[in-house]
Amino acid sequence: MRRVVVAACCGLLAGWGSTASGQDSQFGIRGLGTPGNFSSVRAWTTGGALAPFDGNSPLTDAALGDITRLTAAATEFASYRSVDDGTSASTLRSARFPMLTVAGPVFGGLVIGGGFATYLFRSYDVEVPGTVVIRGDSQAIVDHIASNGAVTDLRLAAAWRFSSRLTVGAGFHVLTGSSTLNAIRLFSDSAEYHNATQTDQESYDGIGMSLSVLATPVPSLRISGFLRSDTRLRAEIAGFQNAQNDLPTTVGGGVMWSVTPEVKLAGTLSHADWAVAGGGAYNTTDWALGGEFGRAGLPFRLGVRGGQLPFGPGPTAPTEFGVSAGTGFIFSQGRGIVDLGIERLRRSGGGLNETDWTFLVGISVRP
Repeated sequence: MRRVVVAACCGLLAGWGSTASGQDSQFGIRGLGTPGNFSSVRAWTTGGALAPFDGNSPLTDAALGDITRLTAAATEFASYRSVDDGTSASTLRSARFPMLTVAGPVFGGLVIGGGFATYLFRSYDVEVPGTVVIRGDSQAIVDHIASNGAVTDLRLAAAWRFSSRLTVGAGFHVLTGSSTLNAIRLFSDSAEYHNATQTDQESYDGIGMSLSVLATPVPSLRISGFLRSDTRLRAEIAGFQNAQNDLPTTVGGGVMWSVTPEVKLAGTLSHADWAVAGGGAYNTTDWALGGEFGRAGLPFRLGVRGGQLPFGPGPTAPTEFGVSAGTGFIFSQGRGIVDLGIERLRRSGGGLNETDWTFLVGISVRP
C-alpha cells in the first residue's frame, strides 16, 4: 500500500487532477501547507497593516502592552474559492476557527498572553487519473489522496511596558497538530482488481521564539519591529518520523500614524526565508497598507495586502493580492466587541489561478 501513496503523490507532481470541496488553498498541496494569517479580524480587515499594533493579533508580542484589562478574542471565517488550472475549474469552500487569544495585565507594566493560531493549513482532497502496467497489461486507475488537518501554533508571550514610549515583548511557541491522511487507488476494472485504501494519522511538532519592540517617538506615530525564528517541523506516523523540514526566520516592521483620533493609517512589511524548508520552497516578502476610520464604536476599516506564497507549482513563487474591509460594534460598556469583515483574495502562479471570498467574524470579551 505504500506504493499506492507514493504513486498518488507522484501523480500530484505531474498534474492537479480534479478537486473536491471542503479544502484549503491549492497552493499548499505541494509543500508543507498554506501559511496562516496572524491577524485578528480588526487587523485582517486593514489588510493586516494594524496587526503589529493590535494586542489581539498574535503577530507581535509587544502589542500585548496595549491591553489594559483581561481580554479574550476569537476568530472564525468561511471561504468560498474558485480554482482554474487552465484546463478545468473547481469551486471549493472551507470554514475555520483559526485563532484564540487570551491576555491581561499582571502587575506594573507586565502583560501576559497566550492562545493558539493556525500556522499552516493542510487540508486538501485531490483525484489524479492515470494508468499502471500489471502483468504486461495497462490498467486505468484514479488515485484519490486527501488530508484534513493543520499545524497549530501554541503561544505563551509577555510584554513589558517600560514607558509610554517603549514596549518590549517576547514569546515561546510550540507547534503541534495533526492531519488525517487517506490514500485510495480505484481500478476501472473492479471485477479483476480490488481497490486499495490506506488511512493514517500524521502528527506534527516543533518550537519557535519571537521578539518584538513597539516604540512611540511622538504621540501620533508608532513604530514596530519583530523577529520570529522557528526551528523545524517534524511529522510522524504511528510513532515513526516520516519527514522533517526546517522552518523560516521571519523579520518585519510596521508604522502607524494617528492622523486624528478617528483616522489611523498603517503599513507593514515582512520577509520569511521559507526556502530553508526545501522541496522547492520560496522565500516570501509580504506587505500591507490599511487604515481605520471613524469613532471607536462603529469604525470603518479598509486595507490591501500582497506578497508571495512559499509553495506552488511554478518555477517562481506564487503571488497573492487581497482587498479587505470591515467594521465593529461595541456592547455592554466595552465588555463585548463584535468585528465583521470581508476579503477578496487572488492567488496565481505556475498556470494556476485561485480567487477567494472570505467572510470574517471576530468576538472579543473583556469582563
